[in-house]
Amino acid sequence: MMRVIILLLTLHVLGVSSVMSLKKKIEGPWQTIYLAASTMEKINEGSPLRTYFRHILCGRRCNQVYLYFFIKKGTKCQLYKVIGRKKQEVYYAQYEGSIAFMLKMVNEKILLFHYFNKNRRNDVTRVAGVLAKGKQLNKEEMTEFMNLVEEMGIEEENVQRIMDTDNCPSKIKP
Repeated sequence: MMRVIILLLTLHVLGVSSVMSLKKKIEGPWQTIYLAASTMEKINEGSPLRTYFRHILCGRRCNQVYLYFFIKKGTKCQLYKVIGRKKQEVYYAQYEGSIAFMLKMVNEKILLFHYFNKNRRNDVTRVAGVLAKGKQLNKEEMTEFMNLVEEMGIEEENVQRIMDTDNCPSKIKP
């Protein structure tokens, strides 16, 4: 009986520690490097899906994530906070309609994401992006992102380097 209790406690601690390590990896400052979309107009400058990420926080057991990003309207940067709630492996949020998204850590400095945005007219846009702690991707990281773009059925010519137009404040207080 004692072995069973120890085993259950060990499994519980391992589960908590894997969530904690995920939380440690995901939380913190991030910058959008590239975006790609099935409909280019949705990520062009001034468009609502051209997101300039700044910070991600993880709620309890990472069942919720808090995404902080800017959208540029003309020359002004407007800060948004969007809350994603996890069901199985997918997060759901409300922003420009409804969004279903997934996050994938490539390494401690690179985070891939992809989502489906269903707007109020029921049009669906597929978006893939890469967030980084730095300003560049190495060859392997770029390959990983381009593989995601291909998996999402997004044309290669629809990839945009977002970082080059990011002049929004670099630090925020989440």
